[in-house]
Amino acid sequence: MDTRRLLLVTAVTTAITALVGVITATSGAGLTCEARWPLCDGAVFGLFPANFMSFIEWFHRLVAMITGFFIIGSAVATWRGGESRRVRFATLAALLLTPLQVVFGAFTVLVYEFVFGYSVLVLTIHFGLASLILGLLVAATVWAYADVSSVSPTGIQRAGTIALLGFPIMVVLTPRLFFAFGEIIQFTYYAIGFAMFSSLAIVALLGRELGLRDVSIAGAAAAILVIAELIVARQAFGDAGQLLIVGLSIATFVLTLGAVWRLRSLGGMPRTSPLSSD
Repeated sequence: MDTRRLLLVTAVTTAITALVGVITATSGAGLTCEARWPLCDGAVFGLFPANFMSFIEWFHRLVAMITGFFIIGSAVATWRGGESRRVRFATLAALLLTPLQVVFGAFTVLVYEFVFGYSVLVLTIHFGLASLILGLLVAATVWAYADVSSVSPTGIQRAGTIALLGFPIMVVLTPRLFFAFGEIIQFTYYAIGFAMFSSLAIVALLGRELGLRDVSIAGAAAAILVIAELIVARQAFGDAGQLLIVGLSIATFVLTLGAVWRLRSLGGMPRTSPLSSD
């Protein structure tokens, strides 16, 4: 498989893994493997799940393992395939963070969860690491494609527009604002959130390629706010939490709209990346 396509598949698989993790936590399946890790509660000495709920937890671990192999493969491919230095180091950073992510995934199941504060600290770190790994893989993918093709303000504007389209949906699905925050709502909320995050990362990274510092900063700040919103959504209850999430959404919208408006004024003339590195 072409290295750039492998990076894209790895980034998508990482996002899917995080979404399966959200479903696992939402459904209460996290501890259904009898608090065992990496084993479960079914046949063959606990290797397989015993029922549907433990299957959800088991499936999350399976997808995470497959994603781990994709991350390893991406790192090896970029270093052996002569990709630019920034692509190689982004995949290396994702690879080095993956074992730490696995450890905190285990903490959500093992007895150590109670020492580290399962309900807040462990879940926040676990989700934060997943988001950071996804961001590194998105960056590696964007840079790999930017190294071999021209970048235009119009292309970046499209990415920003995708993020803008996600804004009203995120507001409507704000936890417990209009709907109960069940499995389907949470899955949709986080799927759109990750799509917005990836789109804003593209705005930030490619804006920098064109030397558009204001666009790059706005995109990066908006991407960080989306992740902050997703983290808060896992913990926020009551009016204060809902207002905080809506406030983060509005700030994200303003930053994204500013970046898109700036790009629109530049037109669609292709430009060569002045910042790409070997």
